[in-house]
Amino acid sequence: MSKVGAQAKSRGERPRMTSQASQLILKEDLSTYRRWEMDVLEQGAMLEGPVDASADAKDETVPEQIQVALPTVEEIEKIHQEARQEGYDAGYETGREAGMKAGYDAGRECASFEAGQLTAVFRGLQEALASADQKICNALLSLALDVAKEMVREALRVKPELVFAVVRECIQSEPVLGQPAQLFLHPEDAALVRTHLNQELEHCAISLDPRLERGGCRIKVGPSDIDATVSTRWRRITQALGQHNDWLEGQ
Repeated sequence: MSKVGAQAKSRGERPRMTSQASQLILKEDLSTYRRWEMDVLEQGAMLEGPVDASADAKDETVPEQIQVALPTVEEIEKIHQEARQEGYDAGYETGREAGMKAGYDAGRECASFEAGQLTAVFRGLQEALASADQKICNALLSLALDVAKEMVREALRVKPELVFAVVRECIQSEPVLGQPAQLFLHPEDAALVRTHLNQELEHCAISLDPRLERGGCRIKVGPSDIDATVSTRWRRITQALGQHNDWLEGQ
């Protein structure tokens, strides 16, 4: 060892190296140097000399853990209530729409069925009313004919000279044509006709027929025969009215 080095060692100082030994790095000085890496070269940055060890230590430190605030029980309960309310509202709206549609469809189907039932009932009611009206009309007409028949009979008993109008109508409707006419009357009506219509019946022979009812007559001229009896005239009236009401009924 040189004299200078011995002196420095005696003073506690690191001995100085010569120029030949200046490229050597002592073991205790390694911590002050940074390891060379390829990226440093790629970035165009060459580190020379000692680097700060504290910077490497800072780069290698683990990031501090992020603090997360957990919700409280009240907040969790509020979240649950809001979720339940949202679910209830969504379910209520969906159920309401589905219920309205189902109710509308069911109501329309029921209304269509009820309308068909009401139509059938109304049609049946109309038919029943029409049938009842027809029956009532027939009953009223039959009653009216019965009343009229009794009135005619009573009128003929009270006023037998009504037969004169019947005889005159028969004579005028059947021309004589030079042939004698034969008039058939009830004996009591024949006596009245001879008394009151003798001049009008100059060309007509009166014959008695007790089978005839009072108020009617028959006239025969050649092959023609006019039936003007009360029963025949009554039958014609009822047939014209579409009724069957015999004159002899109700006697």
